[in-house]
Amino acid sequence: MEDKRLRDKIYNTSDQELRFTKEDRNKVFKQVHKMGEEFNPKNKWLVSIAKLAPLTVFLLMVSLCIILFVPSILQGNIINKSSLTDIDGVVSEKNATDLQEVVSQSDKDFTALFTVKDEENRVPVNLLLTYSKDKKMMKVLSIPRDTYAPIVDKEGTTSYDKMTFAYVYGSGGAESVRTTVSKLFDLPIDYYAVMDLETFSSIIDSVNGIDYDLREDIRVRAISRVSFEFPKGANHLNGEEVLALLMDATVGNSLDEEDLLNLISAVINKITNEVPQTQLNEFTSKIEGNIPIEKLIENKMKIDSIQSVSLIDGMKNDSIDEKYYITFEKEFLNSVSEELTSIIK
Repeated sequence: MEDKRLRDKIYNTSDQELRFTKEDRNKVFKQVHKMGEEFNPKNKWLVSIAKLAPLTVFLLMVSLCIILFVPSILQGNIINKSSLTDIDGVVSEKNATDLQEVVSQSDKDFTALFTVKDEENRVPVNLLLTYSKDKKMMKVLSIPRDTYAPIVDKEGTTSYDKMTFAYVYGSGGAESVRTTVSKLFDLPIDYYAVMDLETFSSIIDSVNGIDYDLREDIRVRAISRVSFEFPKGANHLNGEEVLALLMDATVGNSLDEEDLLNLISAVINKITNEVPQTQLNEFTSKIEGNIPIEKLIENKMKIDSIQSVSLIDGMKNDSIDEKYYITFEKEFLNSVSEELTSIIK
């Protein structure tokens, strides 16, 4: 585990950097550089795999993919209309072919990306999954928001910035997020979905929040504000607080991979038991994406096990052009891609 003192120093600054003067930022990153010289973490080339979760968690994780990846359980294929139609609103021959390919892929092994964006179109939560039909297995990877990632703009030029800016800086919304993650891991992504924070929070509010026990007092980075502080023991969480804990588990600061899976389990357990189908349909209709839910249901998608693939062992805290980033060596990312896709090869 990397030095938590380094993260504590920098973690309140990355989303607030536009509020700082240039002099302020220089001071911050001089301190980051100084601390980095004092602490030189060892790089590990081992991808961490969490212990298999109980069967109930497996089933709940499948529910996450079905519920959160699609904008409508009842309306069939969810395809982003802006990406399928031409200027007159007519589906072109090429886009019709793309749609057919999406549907035909739904009963096979696949990769999928689930993203949550805030009101400023930043994407702090990105979950990349692979599913094997034959093995009835799924693997999930959570990507840190501060990851130094390749973002392709509308002119096709690739520049590097934080993963969190992939939606707003890229060539076009949800598709930009998929392109960024695909280029980062050199991995094709079959399905993708982006849900806004307000919708996610509304879903959590509709079930009167999520109860979760913490092993110790913690302070974690937030989305719409600087941070949240949680006491040890039972906590009643709203939507943003759930996501804040998921982000913390992603970087291994106070929480870990077990917490990530347990949080997802708690969310899905509440949603599947307490949200009426009509209300769920209303919530999910706001998602951007391309997953054909009816095909997953028709083919009786089943999962016997789910594993978590972690980026924590390869994380490095860097200052690039006076900005804080989490960086990874290409060799490590290649090893992560290999581990993530090992079940679909």
